[in-house]
Amino acid sequence: MRVNPLYMNDLVVSLDATSASEERLTEELASGSRVNQLSDDPVAAGENVLLSAQIGSDDTFSQTASSTQSMLQVSDSALSTVVSQLTSAVSLATEANNGTLNASDMESISNQLAGIRDEVMSLANTTYLGQHVFSGSKGGTAPYTLNTNTTPALATYQGDSDVSYLETPNGQKIQLNIPGSQIFSANGNDVLGTLNTLIADFSSGTTSPTAQADAQSLDSALGYVTQQRVLLDNSLSRLGSAESYTQSESTQLTASQTTLLQANVGQVATGLSTAETQQAALSQVIATLGKQSLFNDL
Repeated sequence: MRVNPLYMNDLVVSLDATSASEERLTEELASGSRVNQLSDDPVAAGENVLLSAQIGSDDTFSQTASSTQSMLQVSDSALSTVVSQLTSAVSLATEANNGTLNASDMESISNQLAGIRDEVMSLANTTYLGQHVFSGSKGGTAPYTLNTNTTPALATYQGDSDVSYLETPNGQKIQLNIPGSQIFSANGNDVLGTLNTLIADFSSGTTSPTAQADAQSLDSALGYVTQQRVLLDNSLSRLGSAESYTQSESTQLTASQTTLLQANVGQVATGLSTAETQQAALSQVIATLGKQSLFNDL
């Protein structure tokens, strides 16, 4: 009796398929992943590409947000100190205008106001990682310079009015900076100019006719700076919320990716054992039939 050669071919094809299955299951068991190449599961592989892209986007945003949050905190801290300094300056100007101080006291207040002016100038020129935070887009340039050769002294803004934004993965835009011109000299609220005027108002030991109005202008400027600080606080709050949401989303997407790709170890081990048994059986049958075929040929 001769063995049908087509039957032998079918057995060989089955053995090849079983060997390929065994190889795939062995790789799954070793890697812990059921999708190690596109052919394993094209749909899952495609979904994994999308998940990886979103996770990468979230991680990049989280890294940027962390650095940006630090920069905003530095800016906010600087404005907080500016508000404190201006509050003290308003108190000094009010005291100087009450009509009870002598010339020496007036000159002392003028000197104290000059110290506050210098501190506010320094805060307006605050840097973070070597970049000035209140210069708009001109981070390499100190936003304010001071010329004390004039009376009153003259503070000049050197930055620009550019505002930058950070876009979150879901498309929201968060303001990252406030140009110094918007904080210290916008809408008639010239912080440094008013301080320079008040310094000159009391420097001679007497009260100038404009001292009361200048003190009121400084109080208005203080209120305006406080309003601008609220913008930074809002940005900090929104950035913190966006970062928390993004980190949570990244964690969820990573879990989904794991579920999508992770091999079922128990199921894979069972399948591998079955494939090994089938391979051994097929190999034995093919060997036996091969001997019979050879014997019949003889």
